[in-house]
Amino acid sequence: MGYFNYKNWLSWRLLRTHLYTLAVSAGFSSSWRTPREAFLYGGLSFSLALTVAAVLIALPTVLLQLAVGQLSQQDAAGVWRAVPFFKGVGFLRLLISFVGSIYSVIYVGMCAINFFYTLNSTFADCMEVIAMDDVLQVESDIYATACSNGTFLAPVNEQPEYYLALALIIIVLWTVFPFIFYNPVKFMKRIFYITGPIVYLLGVIIVSFIGTTEGLSSFTESDDWINFLRPYIWYSALTQALLSTQTAGGYLISSGDSLYSDTDVQYTSFVFVGFNIVSCWTGTLFWFAVGGSDAKVTSSAAVLVQIHKVTIERNLSNAWPILLYLLLFISGIITMITFLYPLYDRFRRVGGYKWRYLSVGSSIVGVGAAIAVLAFGHSPLTLLEDVVMPLMISFATLVEISAFIFIYGWKVLVEDIEFLIGYNLRKYWVLGWFVVIGVLAPFTAWWTADWFLDTPNWTEPPWEATSIVITAGFSVVLFLICAAISISKQVQYDFMGKLKSSFTPSRHWGPRDPITHYYWLARREGSRDVPQPVLRRPVLGEFSGTSSLSIIISPHEDFAHVNKRRSKSDDQLVVNRKQYTAELNQIQSVFQRRSKSLDWNFSSKSNIQNNVSIKKSHDLERKTHPNEPIVIIREMNNNTLSLESLDI
Repeated sequence: MGYFNYKNWLSWRLLRTHLYTLAVSAGFSSSWRTPREAFLYGGLSFSLALTVAAVLIALPTVLLQLAVGQLSQQDAAGVWRAVPFFKGVGFLRLLISFVGSIYSVIYVGMCAINFFYTLNSTFADCMEVIAMDDVLQVESDIYATACSNGTFLAPVNEQPEYYLALALIIIVLWTVFPFIFYNPVKFMKRIFYITGPIVYLLGVIIVSFIGTTEGLSSFTESDDWINFLRPYIWYSALTQALLSTQTAGGYLISSGDSLYSDTDVQYTSFVFVGFNIVSCWTGTLFWFAVGGSDAKVTSSAAVLVQIHKVTIERNLSNAWPILLYLLLFISGIITMITFLYPLYDRFRRVGGYKWRYLSVGSSIVGVGAAIAVLAFGHSPLTLLEDVVMPLMISFATLVEISAFIFIYGWKVLVEDIEFLIGYNLRKYWVLGWFVVIGVLAPFTAWWTADWFLDTPNWTEPPWEATSIVITAGFSVVLFLICAAISISKQVQYDFMGKLKSSFTPSRHWGPRDPITHYYWLARREGSRDVPQPVLRRPVLGEFSGTSSLSIIISPHEDFAHVNKRRSKSDDQLVVNRKQYTAELNQIQSVFQRRSKSLDWNFSSKSNIQNNVSIKKSHDLERKTHPNEPIVIIREMNNNTLSLESLDI
């Protein structure tokens, strides 16, 4: 038995899934944003806060999203067929993905253009493009910051040539992504197979040659512990944990039907969160080791500034900044894929055969939004990343957890997850869902109140308090609009009936596969009239091409159940139903007689007896006793068969 489990744990299916998780954990969350937050709040202090947040907040949320995505085989908006009133939360998740892709593509473009400029040695002397008054000797961090903010992060009216170059890179990147998602799951898998190991390999090579132990001395500074008394480190750790584990934008919900469709959601949640915790610690230690022991820059492009700084201080050859830019570029591509996949998955589900036109249109909108943000320089980019995104993430997470726990019902949710995994769910998961609400809500309120108290004037830059009010108001309005649309689509005739119906699961909620849906409903209703299936959860989807249920058919069951065909799509369902009905008509043809006119009467008892004798004379496979009643097989509307006894 132990050998069998050992083989299953080392199977290619699980290793392949771990490769996806490894690649996703190597995105910008671990290579860009977490190190920047560690520069601001302290390496060890922020890493510890992030670990606590990942265990308490991210882990229960990962299980919830993987489970509902795997069960319903829907995207971030489609899963809210469970509670239609809260469908706006799904669209808010998609909006989070879109906003994250806007500032991420700017960072990816900056990495790409710095890569090409370093190849041409154009950044050998950045002083030529920066107005430094009469200061000739400046600190390396000031020099590096000025070099970054004075070139690609400068407003368009100050440095138009750099703005145009970066805008061109952004246009090229956005043009490529629709082709990557032409066959989203297939191409995404191949990209993850390659990019994840490359990022970690480049990191090992770089830190082995230019990393120093002196840089790690600033990782543990006693002055950083005072940050635990302020809400910013805690709230940043909470939102960063949700970003790192990809629960912010709905990636895990869509992946539950594709990348993680054949996995145990409980085991996968532990692996996913564990990989991301290790990756964030590794990324933070990497940049502290490479960056040296001096004070770190805390701007939005802190890692790029750190590359300039370490290159100047150590007089490194161009090969090392090139490798660093390449590492960040590949990491950014992974981040863009994880942000865009929920959007393209939604387009594929609602756009029909024209969904690729929608994806191209979204790319055009993304290009326009990224170029517009870039035109105003550094301030709007910081607002998007540090104020708008965290507030939308916390709002969406709180409403999502609350809706599934209190409206859908945590007991029903536990039953659904147990249906997926095939065994009892541990009770600490339910406790974890309540902890998410009890921890995230007060820290969000504390963080928001502190911004209001520290902002003397809302009309002056950097407009943090104003952005909080606008973001919160927009999120609530979007939620209410989607709720009103969901209420109007209910089939009841009065408003109160529609409102009540919007808080209950729709008839389309649950597994789309008919057989799986039947056994899922039978399990929920506690029926004992149907055989219990042996659930081995390779795939629950219609589009997988494989059965998700391993049902043992007893020898006395009717042969029509055994030969029942399963559909892979709605069109195939119609074709198979027609063919299956034709076969049933052939079987029942000995009992029926086609009419030649409208006034033809039904067969009498003597005609039926004649048909029985005809059936015996043709020596069919199924033989009946003369005194045994004839059994007629009829197909019902719910893809089941009924047996009717006809007394002769």
